[in-house]
Amino acid sequence: MSEKTAPYTLRMVDATGISTAECSAAELRFRMALEAGVGGRELVVPTLQACMLARSLTGQLTPEELAHADHDAEREVIALWESAEDQAIMTALKPLSRDTGNARFEISL
Repeated sequence: MSEKTAPYTLRMVDATGISTAECSAAELRFRMALEAGVGGRELVVPTLQACMLARSLTGQLTPEELAHADHDAEREVIALWESAEDQAIMTALKPLSRDTGNARFEISL
């Protein structure tokens, strides 16, 4: 895999009222912010996979059980991913300065 190839694909979906060029620019902003948020391009996939695993391990826990120290690592991984993803969404969409419908970003591994 080349240095320039990301180990995942990303696309903006369900956006309304934006051009193809604006969509491409938003995808690039999202990718750059997400990669910065998790610590680099090579960490996006493992961080997302760790978050998905942590969610599956903690999904059936009560809030009290989840708050226990035994689940600190899972909470931290989920928080890291959610923070990076939230920041990436804001970074990607803010320059559009208008309603983009139900725009969201899909990551495929």
